[in-house]
Amino acid sequence: MGQLNYFLGIEVARSKHGISLCQRKYALEILEDTGFLGAKPSRFPTEQNITLTQEDGDLLEDASQYRRLVGNLICLTITRVDLAYTVHILSQFMDKPRQPYLEAAHKVLRYIKHAPGQ
Repeated sequence: MGQLNYFLGIEVARSKHGISLCQRKYALEILEDTGFLGAKPSRFPTEQNITLTQEDGDLLEDASQYRRLVGNLICLTITRVDLAYTVHILSQFMDKPRQPYLEAAHKVLRYIKHAPGQ
């Protein structure tokens, strides 16, 4: 089958110093699928002191969009530990997603845009 180069969204590179794992291509695919490839980058994955509760904002008409986005972000946390806390918080609201949660997820996308290969 040959050497492993790309598997489940993870790029694998070998060198004499070891193996390097990266999800840059997967991050760019998420940005392209969501239309955030041309978005303004952000230096932080979330707003400081943001609080999300079950009652904030209006319910989303199409919850599948939010669920798919958060699912993709969960897969991205394999190599992007800097996203783990924020994505964990967003994943708590997958049963009844609301507009503020989607806006917070969009902030994460703008953060990924800042450094997709981190």
